[in-house]
Amino acid sequence: MIGPVRGPEHLALIHRLGFYHVPVSAIAAARTGVAFVALYEPASRFGAATGVIREYAEVLRVSRALRRELPGLSWPGRGDADTPYYRFDLGPLLALPRPIANPERLRVVFRFPAAERFRRAATIRELGSATPDVPGTPPSRRLPRSAVREEEPRS
Repeated sequence: MIGPVRGPEHLALIHRLGFYHVPVSAIAAARTGVAFVALYEPASRFGAATGVIREYAEVLRVSRALRRELPGLSWPGRGDADTPYYRFDLGPLLALPRPIANPERLRVVFRFPAAERFRRAATIRELGSATPDVPGTPPSRRLPRSAVREEEPRS
């Protein structure tokens, strides 16, 4: 999954605490079984000429939590403190051998590219469906549905 980062403070939180969060209303539950999260740094939030993906991490576990249960969030979010979120617990953040740039300034909300497409891409556009996948390449690894805790958030 390609997920946008709010800004430098959010990126520092991900580095420090090792999790990425998404409002439950933003993605379908079926989309939470991802193998990795790649962090998209929007140009507007990072004072850069173009947005970029520099880092990614393996997803170790996915759970649901209320916003107030997610440590370190000091910026406003969608809804209130009782808004449910998916929490993606991450392994070590890894630097890409070459960043994936967004020279066309395409809108990036959440994207779900196959792992091989992600490994080959030089631009955000190449993560879309315009570039064919290499024949014989296995599909991206997915976490089993059972890896996502589906319990309701605590009140």
